[in-house]
Amino acid sequence: MKFIILAIIIGVVLIAITANTLHNTSTEKISDLDDSAMESSVLVSEQESSLPSDVELSTQACLGIARCFTGTVEKIVDGDTIKVDDNVVRFALASAPELQGFGGIESRDFIQTLCPIGSKVLVDEDDSQTEGSSGRMIGVIYCNGMNLNEELLDVDLGHLSLRFCDSSEFKNSDWAKKHGC
Repeated sequence: MKFIILAIIIGVVLIAITANTLHNTSTEKISDLDDSAMESSVLVSEQESSLPSDVELSTQACLGIARCFTGTVEKIVDGDTIKVDDNVVRFALASAPELQGFGGIESRDFIQTLCPIGSKVLVDEDDSQTEGSSGRMIGVIYCNGMNLNEELLDVDLGHLSLRFCDSSEFKNSDWAKKHGC
C-alpha cells in the first residue's frame, strides 16, 4: 500500500513538472503571436482537449449551446466534482472513486494539484445532459491549460463513464475516443 501511495505521489509530481514545462513552452510561443492570432488560438475544435494556459479563458472556446462560463474554483469536492462560483460541476464522461473508496482521496488530491482552490476555470456544460446529475451541472472543466476530465482519465485515477458515450456532446472529442467512447 505504501508503494502505491508513493507511486501516485511521484506521478503527481512528474505531471506537475511536465505541466510547468509545457506552460513555459507555450508562454514562449504565445508571446510571439499578435493580438488577432491570440484571439483565434482560443477557439477549440471538437478534437482539441485543452486550452493554452496563457490565453485568457474565453467562452468562445466552448462547444455547443449550453451554459459556458468562466469562474473561480471554490472547492474540490472529490475527484470528479468541483464547485465553481456556487455551481457544482460533475465531470462529463469521467468518473472517479468515491472519497471513502480505494483511490478516492488520491483522485481528489490529483485534481487539487492541477487546479487548486482559487484557480480560474472555463466550464463547458454538456449540451446533451443539461438536466444535470443530483443537482450538479455536467461539463468539461479547463484549468491551467488542461482538460481536467481528460487528465483524470489519463493518469488512471478515474474511468470513462461508457453509459454516457451515446448521449454526451463530448463523445467525439479526441480524449473521449482515446479512452473508449
